[in-house]
Amino acid sequence: MTLPHGELLVFAKKVLISREDYVVVECVFPSVPTLAMFLEAAAQCTAGFNSKQDVKMGFLTMGKDIQRLASIVKRDYQFKVFKSVNIAAYYQFYFEASCKETGLKVVSGSFTLQIEV
Repeated sequence: MTLPHGELLVFAKKVLISREDYVVVECVFPSVPTLAMFLEAAAQCTAGFNSKQDVKMGFLTMGKDIQRLASIVKRDYQFKVFKSVNIAAYYQFYFEASCKETGLKVVSGSFTLQIEV
């Protein structure tokens, strides 16, 4: 994945599945993540929709209903990010983050990106 972040801030590491309406991405954090780090990782996962690797800049404009569903104790998680709504340059997504080993959902929520055309 190509992201314009410094290495310490690149949480999305590997696209596992890329479909038209959702992606599954492996994310690894440098420490046990906060909810804000989960939100940033989910936004980074949307780069997995861009199979042609066109360079586009996106800005996280809103997070909504970010919920911790279970204890956050690990550093690596699997994210499933779903496309929801697109109006002009604004894209809404829904995500779920699960523990890689157990599949237990630990965080969910939605967010909006503004993507330069």
